[in-house]
Amino acid sequence: MSIFVCCEREDETKYLHPCVCPSATFSCESEQINPRLCGFSEYTGDGVVASEPPMKYLVNTLKWELYSIGQWACCPSGDDEGYHKIRTTTLSDPGTTVQTYDPLVDCNSYTITTDPSSNGCFSNAGYGKSSSTTTFCNAEPYTSTACIPNLPNDSSVVSTTRVIREQESESYIVGGECDGQLEAKSDERYSLTLSEADTEENAIARETPEEGTSCSSLSETRSNGFSWVVRTSGYTIECSNLAIGTEYEVAPSIRKRTAVIGSYGEWEDVTISPTTFTATDTTKTIDNGGDPIELDHVQGYEYQITGVNIEKKA
Repeated sequence: MSIFVCCEREDETKYLHPCVCPSATFSCESEQINPRLCGFSEYTGDGVVASEPPMKYLVNTLKWELYSIGQWACCPSGDDEGYHKIRTTTLSDPGTTVQTYDPLVDCNSYTITTDPSSNGCFSNAGYGKSSSTTTFCNAEPYTSTACIPNLPNDSSVVSTTRVIREQESESYIVGGECDGQLEAKSDERYSLTLSEADTEENAIARETPEEGTSCSSLSETRSNGFSWVVRTSGYTIECSNLAIGTEYEVAPSIRKRTAVIGSYGEWEDVTISPTTFTATDTTKTIDNGGDPIELDHVQGYEYQITGVNIEKKA
């Protein structure tokens, strides 16, 4: 009886090998994080074009420049008969309110601080037919802390880093003898400024990797969302049924595809140069000096090992 067996190459040609055909298996180790951008979403409107991809900001500053409201009343009879202004409320130079988002506290903690350094005041003048005036001023900075739910990864919430709003409004009495008469008029102007953009690098640095056995390396490109997947992976090949003194070629099967959030491309094969060695034992481990061999890791792509082939070198 012959000590040789007939083995098949990857290209389906045949070759003789002592005792039993060689074999190879692979195993994988991986680390994965799911970073996300945190903070305040951009504002939109007035023809503003959204950032691509959308951004988040850690500081939101509200600066009031003007606020006033006047109220009128129509009294058909009695001591207050007639149509007259009953109140004027103004807020002049009120200072600034700053919201600071802390992504290290589960992405949902913020602090609001109002700065009254300008001694901003509310003035209520004229009640009924009187001419009295009462003024209320901020004496000390006001600080509050609160928690809000994690911000949704809503790609429709977009805007610019700075937006200034101006608006005027009027309301009128409806019905009765005063129908159509002015009831209230307001005028306000303020600015909202977003600053300190959260970055993908900072989001990645905040995460603690989760170990696993995935055989794909993945780095999604963020397109219209605020969270994505970053995974590194490496493989180790174990060869067995080797004939001492025989030269072998080992080649893993690796493929790749584009990886954008919500859209993955078609798989395509990656050409890998085979590892060549002469067996000194019946088994052999192929790795990177005791560590797994890293799969390529490129943003916007997924790389995956799907198999491994071993055969006697021709």
